[in-house]
Amino acid sequence: MRASFLVLMAAAALLAMSGCVKFNADLNIDGKGGGTASVKMSIATEVAQAHAGIVNMGVDMGMDVPPYDTITRPWLEKRAAGRGVTISAFDKGEAAGRRTLACTLSFADVKGISWLVNDLSAAMGGTGLGLAATPDGNVALRTKHYSFPAPPRKAPTPAPTPEQMQQQGDLAATLMGALSELDITVNVTVPGDIVRSNAPKVSGRTSTWAINVANVQQQIDPVVVFSGKGLALPTAAK
Repeated sequence: MRASFLVLMAAAALLAMSGCVKFNADLNIDGKGGGTASVKMSIATEVAQAHAGIVNMGVDMGMDVPPYDTITRPWLEKRAAGRGVTISAFDKGEAAGRRTLACTLSFADVKGISWLVNDLSAAMGGTGLGLAATPDGNVALRTKHYSFPAPPRKAPTPAPTPEQMQQQGDLAATLMGALSELDITVNVTVPGDIVRSNAPKVSGRTSTWAINVANVQQQIDPVVVFSGKGLALPTAAK
């Protein structure tokens, strides 16, 4: 099943599909089509360690979500280079058995932030967001499929030994055992008054989607139609 942009956005931060994660993202689109994305996440230390163990064993999890320890400011800046995305704030920490990460990204257009999200979740060629003019003269922020390059193919890994299979099973159990704690919130703020939105919650110009164990497998494609009056937004024809 094609993963929605909202799920990819959470997965890019870490483990959105597989465990004990508290994740909040605020995507703010400005009047020129750029904006900022602020991410805050918290993950149980044992879950982060289990995920890293699974990755190090070469287990295919569907998306190559980077282990927590891999995510650093220089690493993120390298991934964003040349895409109109800059990192304006970055912080990591650990306390009370949980690891935390907070960062703020500035982007020149939604294609750039879509690139980074796809790249971090190894879903190149997949889903992003785009701006399109609507027949009634408004602007729609909605799912768009970009022809991003496919991720490089990984070398095949040797068949695991019985001991490695047992280890993989134990690590996977740690991840899946925490699935009930999945708590993801994505807020999208647009620069014009909202005409309609398919988000469960709308407040002012902000639409909010929540992802948890009950709906993580569902296809959630955000659509927000808003007034483009007085804005200089680059839009594609519908």
